[in-house]
Amino acid sequence: MNKTRIMSEMRSLFGEITVRRAQQTDPAELSLSAELMDHVHDSADNLLAIQGRPADQQRYVRGLRHDVRLILCMWLMDTNLAARIVRAAYSVGTQVCR
Repeated sequence: MNKTRIMSEMRSLFGEITVRRAQQTDPAELSLSAELMDHVHDSADNLLAIQGRPADQQRYVRGLRHDVRLILCMWLMDTNLAARIVRAAYSVGTQVCR
């Protein structure tokens, strides 16, 4: 899947404002916790469970807390982000695990 298509899907799923904010946010500046990362992970699992049903996915994403929605968007736009988020969480002494 090319970057243009990915960005189009992200805008459709998360909305332009969230996508723009996700592009501009440095993961190191986020206030991360194990609880927050659990919510993000669970949200990603739930999106996968409704894969192929864009309207249901959009409705689900709209119901997420803002911080979960932002980090999930960042994570999906950049598949290498998970490692950086975990490093950022550990750098402030937060343990991220399931």
